[in-house]
Amino acid sequence: MSAAEIAKELEALPRPERANVAKRVLASLCPDSKVVERIMRRIENPDIPEDVWRGIEEAEDGQLIGLDEALSELERP
Repeated sequence: MSAAEIAKELEALPRPERANVAKRVLASLCPDSKVVERIMRRIENPDIPEDVWRGIEEAEDGQLIGLDEALSELERP
């Protein structure tokens, strides 16, 4: 089956099934499941801004800063 035929078949699938296929393809190309999960979350939630995703992912990675530090950064000129 050619790539064009596969793409045509994918377009016929309902969105949830296309997302499942995309997730499986990404998982076969990228062994890091965390990366695949993050990509899929972004695809499934396109209305969430990039800076929110960045904050979520930093928190997941344990890269948190304290509230006092964040507020002091805001106060700097």
